[in-house]
Amino acid sequence: MITGPEHVSSPDSDIRTKGPTMYRHDPSERIAIFIDGENIHYSAKHMNMRLDYIKMCKALAGDRRLIRATFYTAISNQSEGKIDFINFLRLNGFRVVTKELRSFTEAETQQRFFRGNLDLDIAIDIYEMLPGLDTVILCSGDGDFVRLVESVSRHGKHVEVCALREMTSTDLIAVSDEYIDLGTMRDHLALDAPPPERREDGPPQSQIRNDLDSARIDYNAIEY
Repeated sequence: MITGPEHVSSPDSDIRTKGPTMYRHDPSERIAIFIDGENIHYSAKHMNMRLDYIKMCKALAGDRRLIRATFYTAISNQSEGKIDFINFLRLNGFRVVTKELRSFTEAETQQRFFRGNLDLDIAIDIYEMLPGLDTVILCSGDGDFVRLVESVSRHGKHVEVCALREMTSTDLIAVSDEYIDLGTMRDHLALDAPPPERREDGPPQSQIRNDLDSARIDYNAIEY
């Protein structure tokens, strides 16, 4: 989901913001990344960029042990471009969870709208993986996740939230152990941008494939 303006932090907020974790070097730390696809997609549109999700996961993981990266999105049977994008992610090591968009008609106005909320799916997957993790990385600015983050923290797990500052709930930032502003990583994470520098004194731990050329789909031709 996309956070409404009443829950968005201001640029002058004193809520903490920390930089990207790409320089972390603790191969024993087990992490998993959970990506709210709609929220992060619209954050990228707000920044007028096409986001490279592989680079994003590598930057967030650093040299830590990435157990899994999961992308959540709603789809319709007309979403051919999105299906190609999903296939690309799966070919490159992501787990992808989808939900079909359902249409609803408002009784008074007869206006048709669509809904495909995956918040519950994200929460369930986090809790199922929690015993085998040290750190949960939630890529979303949605304030609906505040209670989830609080609960995960009470279970003794480190929680990092990554999203665009202008589209992030201040309450979500406040309850996280670490907040990463997606905007600070923009130059590294745009599609076709040079990758961020990485430390060389340790083996890469990410399960995300290293070479985009290995994919059978041209990432540059895909529209989300």
